[in-house]
Amino acid sequence: MARKPVKKQDYNVVVVGQSGRLGYEAILFAASLRHHSPDFAGRLLVAEPQPGPLWPNDPRIKPDVRAALESLGAEIVPFHSAHFGAAYPYGNKIELLSALPEGAPFVFFDTDTLITGELT
Repeated sequence: MARKPVKKQDYNVVVVGQSGRLGYEAILFAASLRHHSPDFAGRLLVAEPQPGPLWPNDPRIKPDVRAALESLGAEIVPFHSAHFGAAYPYGNKIELLSALPEGAPFVFFDTDTLITGELT
């Protein structure tokens, strides 16, 4: 019996971007995604921590970095750090979940990842 073709489902790609190194890495990630996977149909979401009591400095992406990301089709998605912040920045990966589109499938990448082929 022949199998029915599986309908391809779009999904989002998510990275954390913030002031400093992670913002610049997010640009390289976005550029590699757009170059090597030009037909990627999902959204590229850059989750951005917002200032608050858990951050001694403003963690938001600087305007020039934000402009570069947006020129590559990235959408900046703000989120608030309720538990981790600067003391444990890896916690951003957990806290960003509250800011993602509800019910939408996604894959998370670290910003120091380069896309070298088509994402399918």
